[in-house]
Amino acid sequence: MKDLPAREKIDIVEKVAQYLVLAGALDKSSPLEDYERANELSLELAMLLPAPLYRSLVEATAHPTERLNPSSVALMVRKALFDPDGEEQPVLLAVHVPGLTDKPTRSKAHH
Repeated sequence: MKDLPAREKIDIVEKVAQYLVLAGALDKSSPLEDYERANELSLELAMLLPAPLYRSLVEATAHPTERLNPSSVALMVRKALFDPDGEEQPVLLAVHVPGLTDKPTRSKAHH
């Protein structure tokens, strides 16, 4: 996968990101269009990604764990596509969730 042209790599990265976000957010109240788009992305990725990477992608959205989750799969895809020599891979990705913050709470007392 590292030998693909840059545009094809970017297309794969975009599809993976879209799939991870969309499939991870699907629930019973999601519109049919969201399910259809997730299925379309899933089929495209099944044809583009190596089988072990595709299985990890699906498992991370269906049954995320601490070791296999959307962030870890994003890093796997990055490594499979780019893996620059000598560049250290990031150990985490920023994920934004409503109501979740890593900022320390501010004290109400101002001195």
